[in-house]
Amino acid sequence: MRAEPFLLLGLVLLLIWSAAAWDLYQRRIPNRLVMAGAVMGILLQGVLAGPSGVLAAITGLLVGLAILLPGYLLGVTGAGDVKLMAAVGTFLGPFGVFQAALASILVGGVIALGFVASSLFQPRAISPWSRYSLMFRTLVTTGRPLYIPPVVGEVMGRKFPFAVSIAIGTTAWMTWPWPFV
Repeated sequence: MRAEPFLLLGLVLLLIWSAAAWDLYQRRIPNRLVMAGAVMGILLQGVLAGPSGVLAAITGLLVGLAILLPGYLLGVTGAGDVKLMAAVGTFLGPFGVFQAALASILVGGVIALGFVASSLFQPRAISPWSRYSLMFRTLVTTGRPLYIPPVVGEVMGRKFPFAVSIAIGTTAWMTWPWPFV
């Protein structure tokens, strides 16, 4: 059995879980960690697969970047999350990072639902339900979407570390590749 796939998977696991731990405690992902991961992924793909590996790594980087970039532009994810998914793409390639990103977004959605549900059980928390209700009623009545940003103290106004979602989703996909594509 070849050791190369295990080396790639081991390094990507080290990268994503290090970033998740950092994001949990500091609410940011260091650029040095992400850049080191991206460079390592490109170099390792070049050593293991030659020029086609480098091409797959760079394409994976671009796909990983493209998937989370809209979330960053809308203010939903942070720049570190986008760069982390791009670095993951250097290890997994374009199709692998696409599927891992979908799994990560799914995990992030479940975590976000947990945040919303937690407001039901915290009597002092500001609930997002009235804000969501007003946005929904406006959409139904006028046919135009209305976004009302969360107020200070609202449970959905808190940032959660999306690198944790990336780590869980990517690990789940690597453990059991899902046929998304």
